[in-house]
Amino acid sequence: MTGLGKLRLLVWFDLSMLAALLVCCAVAGHGLERRPWFGLRLAAASLAECLWAGACTYQWVLVQPPAWSAEGIVILKYLGTFLLTIGAFRLCLRCGWSAALYGGTTGYILQHCAERITEITQALLGVPPGWGEKLLLAAGTALVCLCFVLVLRSRYNISEYDCYSGREGNVMLLTAAAAAGVVIVLEPLIRIECGLALTDPEMLYLNIISVLLCVLVLVVSMCQIRQAESKKKAQLAEQLLQAERSRYALEKETVEAINIRCHDIKHQIAALGDVGRERELREIERLVNIYDCGLKTECAALDLVLNSKSLMCMSKRIELTCMADGRRLAFMEDADIYALFGNILDNAMEAVDQLDEQEKRLISLSVQAKDHFLHINQENYYNGELVMERGLPLTTKKDKRFHGFGMQSIRMLTEKYGGDLRLQASGGIYRLSILFPIVEDMEKRG
Repeated sequence: MTGLGKLRLLVWFDLSMLAALLVCCAVAGHGLERRPWFGLRLAAASLAECLWAGACTYQWVLVQPPAWSAEGIVILKYLGTFLLTIGAFRLCLRCGWSAALYGGTTGYILQHCAERITEITQALLGVPPGWGEKLLLAAGTALVCLCFVLVLRSRYNISEYDCYSGREGNVMLLTAAAAAGVVIVLEPLIRIECGLALTDPEMLYLNIISVLLCVLVLVVSMCQIRQAESKKKAQLAEQLLQAERSRYALEKETVEAINIRCHDIKHQIAALGDVGRERELREIERLVNIYDCGLKTECAALDLVLNSKSLMCMSKRIELTCMADGRRLAFMEDADIYALFGNILDNAMEAVDQLDEQEKRLISLSVQAKDHFLHINQENYYNGELVMERGLPLTTKKDKRFHGFGMQSIRMLTEKYGGDLRLQASGGIYRLSILFPIVEDMEKRG
């Protein structure tokens, strides 16, 4: 084959590879918002990739050594394409460099796996170069992307990566990208040095190893992202707990001041007696009693949160019933009691407030000791379907990045005091159950 004929064949091969790369990157970057003039940006990025691949192929075929070595051209071609892919993410989509690095690395790994799978199938079936090879590449690309979406992509949203990535996560991501680059570059260098043909057994083994290494890099990268996400969410949950503690201290002072003032007003009302406007005075007294005669559980922090949430329930026409022995919560810090029951009742009110039937706008809460354990049980009706993930219900809000931390705070506080959290949702009834070992009972048995 002449030099121009070989160049034409390799250019077509490069175009097929870049088309598969574009599809894989579209799958990897799904969920990211497009930048203005997306079509023009994508065309510019695609043109840059084509020109780079074409220039390297031209140097490889028509420029003879020692000006250019085959190994040097391979390194420049594939690493350059890899870097351009990462840059294309940043150019075309609204994302930071962390998400662009992850998306570019994932897309390139998927394309590399599709190409290697195509070569394995081509060697086993004896398919000659041509349209049959291109059809195999298209099928391989579709298979790889489908597997990625079903197994890995559905477990993580790339649009949230910039929110959760940190220094440690970026170091791991750079390591994964470097490992992918080594695999992608090293494999063609081995082919050239060993002079391997597509049908050689060694080539088959090399392709299989290359696919397995790429999958390993992809899985490690995904696991690191999940770890970074969990760590960031835990930090946000801890910040919310600190905010709850500060709010508890402020609300405690406010309620104490209100109670003192209410007590004074009651005496003033009694002193006025029958002096005009008796109806107005009775109404004022009723409102004052809301503060002065609230729920009493013998736990100041629990009383505070219950009285606060009772007022909110009253305004929303929600009936809150509570049977609680607050003395059993003495092992917990006041701020933690406030945060725990506050989050429990906030979630319940949010669910019940969506119900139209008044007979279902109910929330029940109980705190009682039984069989050496403190039982906290809460029940309410709900609409729709609750989806559980890792034992916690997923938030139903559209922006999931900044919601759902209430349940995480409940879990963190439960684990802090050695408790066990159980959630159940069936038949339109949501049930929360927390078991805490009673410390004095444990000490007696010990």
